[in-house]
Amino acid sequence: MLTLKEARKLQKERENRAIFSFLFWFAFISVGSFLLFYLTDITELSSVFCLVPFLLLGLAVKKTKIYLFLTKKEFVGKVIRVDVYPVKTGSIKGEHSYEVRQGEQLESEIFIQGDKLRTCTIPSYIPVAPMIGVGTNLCLLRFIDEPILTDI
Repeated sequence: MLTLKEARKLQKERENRAIFSFLFWFAFISVGSFLLFYLTDITELSSVFCLVPFLLLGLAVKKTKIYLFLTKKEFVGKVIRVDVYPVKTGSIKGEHSYEVRQGEQLESEIFIQGDKLRTCTIPSYIPVAPMIGVGTNLCLLRFIDEPILTDI
C-alpha cells in the first residue's frame, strides 16, 4: 500500500519517463518519415502511406500515456458510493488441456465527490480495495493506477 508521499514521488518518475519516451518516439517517427518520403517515391504507389506516421504517432501517444497530462494532477475527495460487481477475466485452464472456463473477479466502482464528481474502477486484488468505504478520503493521481488513502 502506497503512502501519498511515495505515490507523488512515483508519479513524478512516471511523468518524466512518459515525457522522455514520447519525445524519443516523436523524434524517431519524424526522422523516419522524413527519410522515407524524401529518399523514396513511396507516395507514388499510394497516398495511404502518408497516414503511416500519424498512426505511429497515435500508437506512441497511447503507449507512453502522454494523454494523461490533459487530466488533473491530483484529485482529492470523499467516497460517496461504492459499487462492487463481478467481471469476467481471461480463461482458466482446468485439469485437462481442452477444458477452459471463464474466471471471475470483483471490481469496485468508486464515486468520489471533490470539487467535481469522479469515478474510479479498481480490481479487488489491489490491497487498498477492502479498506475503501463510504466516507473514506481518497486521492487519485494521474499516473498511479490505484487510489491513495489520505485518512491514514
